[in-house]
Amino acid sequence: MPDDIRYFPSNGQYWSVPGTIYAQYVGECPNPCRKYHISSALSGAETVASIVLPFLASREIFHKVVQSKSFLAKQTDGNQVGKFITIYMNANVSHRNAVIEEVASRLSAARLNGNIQPCPRVPRSRAYSHVFIEQPLDEGMFIYGGFICDPSE
Repeated sequence: MPDDIRYFPSNGQYWSVPGTIYAQYVGECPNPCRKYHISSALSGAETVASIVLPFLASREIFHKVVQSKSFLAKQTDGNQVGKFITIYMNANVSHRNAVIEEVASRLSAARLNGNIQPCPRVPRSRAYSHVFIEQPLDEGMFIYGGFICDPSE
């Protein structure tokens, strides 16, 4: 698709994970980790990525992002809906922490300006066969999760 939007920068900090829809930040994933999902409506995903990815990379926080608009469009119809950016933090950080609060604040400000919206469907937990919805951590409904897990599962 020639006009497909790629969400991750080509500055050497990300690589496309073969066989997946994700681009991953170069670094080490903590294990166990505290895992968060950032959601985005398709129309504002490029803006969400431009807000969240540089913030996380500047703090060297391990994360991954759906590579492109075409991949995100396909994902919004499946079990992974609402999972645009996944953040992996050390398991010993508090559920709500300064990083998550700052990301929420930045996304909320952009939403107030009319630039972005969260995904219209709420992410569901893979650990429970996508039956149970994940709990939002911000009023804007952009950030979910914060649960402790093994990232390889």
